[in-house]
Amino acid sequence: MKKPMQLVLLLTAMLAAGCSDATMAPTANTADPGDATDVVLPGGGATAALTSADTLRFTFVIDPYRARSYDLGAGNAIVFPAGSVCDPNRSTYGNGEWDRPCTAATSSVTIQTKAWLDARGYAHVDFDRHVRFVPSSNPSRWVMLTLSDYGASLSPWATIKYCKDVKHDSKGNCEDEAKKDPSLATVRNPVTGKLTRRVKHFSGYSLTSGREDEGYEF
Repeated sequence: MKKPMQLVLLLTAMLAAGCSDATMAPTANTADPGDATDVVLPGGGATAALTSADTLRFTFVIDPYRARSYDLGAGNAIVFPAGSVCDPNRSTYGNGEWDRPCTAATSSVTIQTKAWLDARGYAHVDFDRHVRFVPSSNPSRWVMLTLSDYGASLSPWATIKYCKDVKHDSKGNCEDEAKKDPSLATVRNPVTGKLTRRVKHFSGYSLTSGREDEGYEF
């Protein structure tokens, strides 16, 4: 049990010291859904508030040579260290492949993204490219996803789960990857209202209350 606890503590310290650029304003759920696609950043990403009435759609382009944070709707972000992306055309993808060595991307990778709030007000983010990230035991080399939810950050059970197909997971078929890999544990910060976890690959990620019987309505 010591190793998982050490990993969680290490993640917490890293987030406090080194990921301040991913800290945004809290999600404003009362924003006009009609404005959801209006605030798009020049370098990709979007800062509009997520709502349950509309889906925020936007693009961001990963520069493999630069460390950068991209907004995923107000209060949400993803951080890529330089050299952290596997070349999607030369790397394997799928269960059992996440920790295998890969060829790092040498050209930009464009990601189409959708983000929204479900009927319970939880954030969901869906990425269109099947991309995985260069394995590393160094937390400073990890790709980190942050979702904003003050209520969830106060719950010891709230977690960010991986969903193979977020759009069709109406039965709640999302996976808490930390059960098999402690480095993927969700770290909650009740002061900032942020929940953050490492991601080893893309598809969809959903914030949940942590209840095993929880279903989703999209």
